[in-house]
This record gives sequence, C-alpha cells and structure tokens, in this order.
Amino acid sequence: MDAAPSQPTRGGTTVENKQTVSRRGFLAGALAGAVALPLLNACAPAQQPAPAAPSGGAPAGGGAPAAGGAKNLFPLYIPFTGGPKPDYHEDNPLYADGFDNFPASPFKANTTPPGAGGTLNVLVTAYFPSPTPVELNPTWQAINKQLNAEVRMNIIPGADYRPKFATTMSSDDLPDIMHIFFGYSVAPNLPAFFKSKCADLTPYLAGDAAKDYPYLAAIPTPAWKNSIAAVDGALYLTPVHRPMFSIQPRGGNFFKNNEMWDPEIGKDYVPKDAADFKKVLQTLTRPNESRWGLGNVGTNDTLYGLGGHAQLFNAPNNWKLEGGKLTKDRETEEYKAAVGYIRDLWQSGVFPPDAPNWTNSRTEGFLTRKMAVSLEGQGNSWVDFWQRGLQQNPQMHFSMIKPFAANSSQKAINYLGTGFVSMNVLKRASPDRIKEILRILNWLASPFGSQEDLLLSYGIEGSDYTKDDKGNPKPTQEGIARAGWVPWRYMAQHPWVYYQAGLDGFPKASNEAEKATISIGIDDPTNGFYAPTQYTKGAVADIAFNDAVRDILVGRRAMTEYDQAVKDWASAAGDQIRKEYTDAMASAKT
Repeated sequence: MDAAPSQPTRGGTTVENKQTVSRRGFLAGALAGAVALPLLNACAPAQQPAPAAPSGGAPAGGGAPAAGGAKNLFPLYIPFTGGPKPDYHEDNPLYADGFDNFPASPFKANTTPPGAGGTLNVLVTAYFPSPTPVELNPTWQAINKQLNAEVRMNIIPGADYRPKFATTMSSDDLPDIMHIFFGYSVAPNLPAFFKSKCADLTPYLAGDAAKDYPYLAAIPTPAWKNSIAAVDGALYLTPVHRPMFSIQPRGGNFFKNNEMWDPEIGKDYVPKDAADFKKVLQTLTRPNESRWGLGNVGTNDTLYGLGGHAQLFNAPNNWKLEGGKLTKDRETEEYKAAVGYIRDLWQSGVFPPDAPNWTNSRTEGFLTRKMAVSLEGQGNSWVDFWQRGLQQNPQMHFSMIKPFAANSSQKAINYLGTGFVSMNVLKRASPDRIKEILRILNWLASPFGSQEDLLLSYGIEGSDYTKDDKGNPKPTQEGIARAGWVPWRYMAQHPWVYYQAGLDGFPKASNEAEKATISIGIDDPTNGFYAPTQYTKGAVADIAFNDAVRDILVGRRAMTEYDQAVKDWASAAGDQIRKEYTDAMASAKT
C-alpha cells in the first residue's frame, strides 16, 4: 500500500503501508549484504501435526520432514477455541475466520498483567503515520498499565529502516524487541546476529512448551515455518500472521469493476481460457472513453501483473521441485508463455498507453475508471479499494474473478502465500526476562473479540471510538492516532480475522474468495529454507532480469531475447541460489 487510510481496517488493523524502496536503495542494501553467509538448516526440526494441505497443492502447513530423532522447534499448533463464534469458519487453519459484526460481549482473555513493572524497548518500522506519542496518549498509557510494563517504541520510517537495523545490530545496547521488516533482506548477516546476540526461544516455545503462551501457540504453523523462524537448530523469531492468499509480485487475483464487467460480460462470468480473457478485455477497452481492460504497473518486479498471469499458465509458485531438482519459475515454458501473453495483450491495445508512467495502478487507473480489471490482493488490499470505491460518485464496486486456466489442458491453480507479513526477534536476556517478554507478546496476541484486542485495535470507548447500531466500533480521528497507528499488531497479534465495520459483505466475500483459491493452492517448495545468495547477488540479478522482461513485455526488446535473460540470471546468481536451497533441503533430511 502507498498510504494508510483514514480509518482502521480488519478488526481495527489499519491498512498496511507497504513502503516501497527505490531501485537504487534496494541495490545498495543488497550489495552491502554481499558477503559470505552460513547456510541454514532452517527446516531441520520434525513437524508437529500440520494444517491439512489444500487439494491440488503441496502441503503448506509444514516444513521439510526430518529424521526421526529431531526435536520440534516450532510451537505445537493449538487453535484458540473459546470466545465468540465466527460467522465464517473452515476447520483447515489455512483459512481465516470471518465476522460480520464485532462480538457484542468482548471477553477478558488474560487474568493477570504479563509484565514485571519495568521498561520494554521496541525497534519497529513506521507502517502508518506517526501515532500520538506515549506521553500524550492516554490509550497507550492504558495499555501499558494493563501490561504492567512501560512499552517504548522507536518507530523508524520504512525508507530508513535498513540502515537503522544494521546500525542497531552492531550495538551492544540492543532494544528488547526488534522488528524484522523486509524479511531476511533487512540487513546482512542476520543468522550470525541471531546466534550471537539474540534470544534462543526454543526452550520457551518449541513443541509443547508453547502451551505456556497459548495465544502465540494459536498462530498457524505456516507462519513459523515460512518466516524461517528457526535457524541452525534453534528458534529465534516470532511471526506476525497473515492469510495464505498470494499478492503481487508473485500471484494475486484478478478483480473486476462490477459496473463495467457485469452489464457487458455477465455478473458471474469466468473466462474459459486465456484467449477468451483477451476477448473480454478487448470488449471492455474503449480508448475513446479513456477506458482499457487492464493496466497494472510495470515498476520494480510487478511487471504489469506477470505474477498473476503466470498462474493462468500453470507456472510454478517461485520454484518447482521435481525429482529432487529445483527449477525456477522463469526457467519454465509456462512462465515464458505468460510473458508472451502479456506482450500480446500490450500489442492488442488493452493496456493504457501511459501505463508505463504510472507508479500505482490502483490509484491512477482502477479507481479512476481507466481500467476494468486489475491484479490485486485479497485482505487489506481489497478493503482499501472496496472502501475507496464507495467514496466515489457514482460509487464503484469490485469483485474477484474466480481463477481459470490459460487453456483446456490445464487446471486452474492459485499460488499460496507465506502466511506471515513480518517477524520479531528478542535480544539475549535472562530466562526470567525472556519469559516476561513472551508473556507480553502473548497478551498482545489476545484473540479477536477479547477486551484486550478491542483496546489494542480501537482504544478507549467514548474518546477513541463510538459504536454503531450493530455494536461495531466507529473510530474517531483522534482515536486512530492514539490506537490504530501504534504498531502493537506488529509486535504480536492473533491469527488474521476477516472483519471490517462499514463494509457489509466483506467477510462473506473474503471467505468465498479463500475457498475459491486456497482449495487449488500450490506452495513454493523453498518456503522455510534459506539461500543467502538470494538476498545479495540474487537481488541484483533479479533487477537485471526484471529490466529485460519489462522491455520485452512492452515491445522495446524482442521476445527472442528472453532465453538469454534467463541464462544471465542463472549465471549471475540463480545457479548458486538453486544449490543453496538444494543443500538446505538435503540437510533437513539428515
């Protein structure tokens, strides 16, 4: 996302400000980390019973199996079964619960304060605009009182977070909790840093030990596994959970403008194949009315929606593991076919001619009625353009197009996401201090519908929010600054819930979208494994590859140059990344 909205979303969670990093900034960060890093056996532990895999896809709930004697490093998954009954629920924890309204009688999830009365220092990125400072923030103070801890946050703008984190790593005076924004690319040598200066959480959270922290144990296994929370036989990270849908640049789903699509194409019409989709887009394209079928931007690695089109052609979800051999998506004929398809769409005129100059296709195209279809994400992304569509005059409404395949010989697939958005690491401390911090994180992860979650998400009733006639919180602007913009949820939060006051139908639509996509989901076999080159030379090689593909898509370079771009990527970094993943997978089996 490019900016936080004016009101909280998803049970009080403000839309995440996925701050972009300039190409130069990313290159600088990648090159700074271009040093030798240890290969991690991130998935070596044997897994406890994992969530059931969706039909048609690889298991998303567990890591690579280990030899019989390996210990469990990830927490035993124990879903929370108390509290309010959701309106939408699937037994498979790959799916998220949904609530049409906020529970009428919030319950108390904790009986005693988790803290010991001291100060807790946190380093975290600025996902939202600056909140009201703690000294002037009665809501923050009320939360600290319930925690019995003085939580102090050093909130750093996203563009400055990488250098700040690297500087922090070199210090001997670390914050108690450090937020891992950008994943393992946030700084070089993260594994060595974890092992030398950070708390080993294995004794406290691995396996049955997690029962002491039940709300952390309720976080589904994919979030722990896919975030690479375990490093060389020890658990270091706690993840922030997210649903299993995929987003750009790898995956996503096509959403339609109902007012454009439904009258001309049909409300529930799903294209038969790629050729039919092209015809639909051509039908919806009216240049004389400044309207086109598609228009996703091509900046960085978005590549005009290539990740979504790759799904149509059954390309792998990042990597394919077959017969013990890893193949990158871009090395397959299916991915190459998707490149050729977008190139053909460009030539057929269904993209706005000025789309290469856009930086945000949602703001510049989808919400300005310049494009009828856009590759978007479920969850917060959908909330954002759903809300903003209702603010237009006349209003605009959007629905997800169910997945379909490029041709009749293929089955529709959907890429699964990773199940997390970010992680946190604790500095090394005494056992009593580690237990205290984990109790605080457990409190912050109190279930949806609890008094604690209501306070964290919306603040204090009366001053921070009122309630509508259905009992849903209605935040004040002051309340958003006092509660919604304080990044508590990026320290810890309960498993994702689909809830949004003011968007009637959103939880149901999200549940239906998950059932249409997760049921045909395919996983990335490298999830949970660590290849150090991916975050150094791999980042630079990806930029070079994306530059070449971008030119091919819009016709500035010939399609015949695609194969050489793939070879260049492989020689620059891809083959080494493949070897590192393969070695890590092999090590996990021993």
